[in-house]
Amino acid sequence: MWQNMGPGDLKTPALSLFFAFSTITLFKMKLSSLWRDHAVVQRDKQIVVWGSDAPPRTFIHATIGTSHAMGATSWDGRFELRLPALPVGGPYTLEVVCGDERCSCSDVLVGDVWLVSGQSNAEFPLMTFDPDDPLTQTQQYLDEGGTDPWIRCLTTENDFLDAHGLELAPGADWKLSDATTAPYFTAIGAWFALFIRKRFPEVPIGIIHSSRGGSPISAWLSRAALAETPEGRKLLEEDDAVCADELQWHQAQRVDMKLPVNFDWQDFETATERDRGNQGEGLGYARPEFDDSSWKEMKVPGSWMKQKIAGYGAIWVRRHVVLPESWAGQTLRLHLGGVDKHDMTYFNGTLVGATGKDFDTQYWDKPREYPIPGEVVKSGENLLAIRAFCFFFDGAFTGIPISYYLENTATGEKIYLSDGTLWKVLPEYEFVPNAVPYQSQLEPTVSPNSPHRLFDNKIVPLIPYGIRGVLWYQGENDADAVDTALLYKERMKALVFDWRRAWAQGDTFPFYFVQLANYDASEFCRQWLDVQDAQRRAYLETENTGLITATDLALFEPKDIHPHDKRSFGYRLALLALAGTYGDTSIIPQGPTLEYATPEGGSIRLHFRFAKGLAAKDGAPALKGFEVAGDDRVFHVAEATIDGEEVLLSSPEVAAPVVARYNAKVDLPEGNLVNGAGLPALTFIS
Repeated sequence: MWQNMGPGDLKTPALSLFFAFSTITLFKMKLSSLWRDHAVVQRDKQIVVWGSDAPPRTFIHATIGTSHAMGATSWDGRFELRLPALPVGGPYTLEVVCGDERCSCSDVLVGDVWLVSGQSNAEFPLMTFDPDDPLTQTQQYLDEGGTDPWIRCLTTENDFLDAHGLELAPGADWKLSDATTAPYFTAIGAWFALFIRKRFPEVPIGIIHSSRGGSPISAWLSRAALAETPEGRKLLEEDDAVCADELQWHQAQRVDMKLPVNFDWQDFETATERDRGNQGEGLGYARPEFDDSSWKEMKVPGSWMKQKIAGYGAIWVRRHVVLPESWAGQTLRLHLGGVDKHDMTYFNGTLVGATGKDFDTQYWDKPREYPIPGEVVKSGENLLAIRAFCFFFDGAFTGIPISYYLENTATGEKIYLSDGTLWKVLPEYEFVPNAVPYQSQLEPTVSPNSPHRLFDNKIVPLIPYGIRGVLWYQGENDADAVDTALLYKERMKALVFDWRRAWAQGDTFPFYFVQLANYDASEFCRQWLDVQDAQRRAYLETENTGLITATDLALFEPKDIHPHDKRSFGYRLALLALAGTYGDTSIIPQGPTLEYATPEGGSIRLHFRFAKGLAAKDGAPALKGFEVAGDDRVFHVAEATIDGEEVLLSSPEVAAPVVARYNAKVDLPEGNLVNGAGLPALTFIS
């Protein structure tokens, strides 16, 4: 059935027979979780294909397009093959063959792959930004060309393991950009991809999105990188001590679940209830002929708690949908935006899918996709019935209206289910938890944000998949304390070195960063400025990087840590890539960026990168936002004069300026320095 590497590998006949019979039924070769249908592969780089559970010590072959490689599996069935690079092209099928085992991926394109990482501003999807109209930015993206099958995105799921994750958490798949998938794409990644595609329409763009809201930079550094500094070693020692304490793990779970601070995790089962069991199916709630005329009505998507329909427990929703005659007997796929928490879903009385059990919380906002067999599909009126169960937090059907639809798998036709029609709803039963949901302000000691956890679980599984570069948007979480703010420059530089080493690409691996936007956070205003300037300094001290500012993009949102205009973020990141990676020398890639300052008697001179065409924005009569200080470090408003590609600062209150700063008001900065491309200057402290 499979080819041994050689007769000497198995020393005795008895051992050979034992080995064969004990393993022959266990083989189920798997590819890495990045190798899925619709993948985008990095052009002009080795194509690395790896996986596990193959027949041990056996020859293995891989082919994609004209590229081919052969190797051998390890004793535990792992393998890694490096295929020669391919130019832009596709679609291809990847074929991996090992003995009688075979894996394949179809519709694989060769283009450019970019990794988007960081915290919530990197994570926020297109549909998130306008609470009154969640389709606003999504529709703008689609109208500008976002229904593009050559833009593809893979989003890693959040997971929490105290170990290196060899594979991504389940749920990561490559999605083609269209009206139903794009709303869930990282907004900055989607816009970036769209702008690159417009410039290079022959090049497919793949976005691998691996971020986590509220995460510090230390969680994204490897253990080895943290161990290279005294501060990092101290952080590791403290974390190791915490991880050895079982009570700390319970504390982490308690806070993540937002239970009261004094709640004993061991009593969790007494705080709420398991599902009592599906009573509604026996009462006929899933059957088409059941009379639901007396049931209440509900808007889906939406929260049944906020609509004051029911509380914790189980509810049923029903929706009649009329199908054309051509759909009768066809296999369909049902798409649901998400359910908080569990669901059992029926079509014409037949259970077609179920997700979650007991106290599972990992499915609370995960879109569902369930196949519907053709034998239960008829023309005319059909019934969709969903039993949803919630035991804590909000109970809701999540997502946006276009996330709810039926798809004919043969033709690709779609019928949307949330077209304004209200769904019928009835609570099956309700209960009141013994522990009231509690929004704790405590940070769990052991959490995904602990040192190196996110690197281990959301970066390691991506290595060594070929990528073109990284878009990084993070720093807010490190601005809430003086110690992390002061360490940020070195940790940001360490991150670049760490990931370049992990991918074995060195300085050819570009990193493009976002400098923090303004934010009215008076309790840590100074640290916010320190992190902004640390980002600038790290950029200046690191090769093949770029830095955009977002200060002007959040000018009218000082209370919102998540600036809404992610289109402009994506555009500015694309400028960095077009100039720095794609070689367009006609582009000014970023705003004026302070390199250094030199005192000149009663003035101080500022020297910038990207200073061609310095001016006050919109032709204003004077520059604003500059301050200077002497040795006492007391800052005063400065008069600013443009002198070619430099700016000269002075103040009557400061006889001998030695330091300058710009846009130091993080709530409403008034700086207006731009370059000839109209790009605003980056915040700085000289």
